[in-house]
Amino acid sequence: MYVFLQIIAVTVLLLLAQEALRRANRWAVWGVFLLIPLLLTPYWIRVNELGLFSWFKYYTVFFCVCWGTALRFTSLGNRAWARSTIPLLLAVNILEAVVLDLVSHGSAHALNAAAGLLLIATMPYGRNSARIDSANCYRDLLYGISQQWVIGYTLWNWTFVYLNYPSLTGHHTAVLAAGLIVGMNHPGRWSQTRASTLGVNLLFTATSFKGMVAWMDTSIWFNEQVGIVAAGCTLLVMTGCAVHFWLPQIARGGERVRPCIIGAAS
Repeated sequence: MYVFLQIIAVTVLLLLAQEALRRANRWAVWGVFLLIPLLLTPYWIRVNELGLFSWFKYYTVFFCVCWGTALRFTSLGNRAWARSTIPLLLAVNILEAVVLDLVSHGSAHALNAAAGLLLIATMPYGRNSARIDSANCYRDLLYGISQQWVIGYTLWNWTFVYLNYPSLTGHHTAVLAAGLIVGMNHPGRWSQTRASTLGVNLLFTATSFKGMVAWMDTSIWFNEQVGIVAAGCTLLVMTGCAVHFWLPQIARGGERVRPCIIGAAS
């Protein structure tokens, strides 16, 4: 029960953090996700013994937050080519995890990797896939994904962490829950929220990995059968999303359309 209270507390804090970052100016966001990581990198190298995937993930997420902020608050947001990088960056981040699952052993990893590939295949791409909401003062970066896709991503990423980093499952349950809460109400804002909440979490993880694990270690949650069931459910959800994505194209003779966008412009 105590762990679940911790997860709820972290979820609330991350929701508050993403809202604060949403309202912050570009210099504050760049200070948090560019200047602080640069200053702390020597310390992080000294205190952490992380694999290549973890290091790559840290800096790609920090870059994504900074790049999204540049789109929101500079003239880059008016350029279609710049906005079209949002789905590409998200696809690269998913592909990183898919590769790790593919090189791991076990049916759960294989099932989850397949679900990750379906996530990439069912994302909207192109110049109109993302836009800046200049109508509000926050200038949110809106990316046209559906609620179903957000649910599929949440299940897939939770399963990925559960299979590969079980001690951090509790922390990432909170991170994913924060993004899911926003995504269910405003699907378009999910990618912005996901980047900022994950970025905040990774700042703390890189600075005190052992402390984070000691505070909420969920490694005892791991069970191989649960992992297989979770991966299977994720693949089932993403198969449904893929069918929803491709059937309209088949019906229209291959014409490309956006996938089951439910409230994507919210």
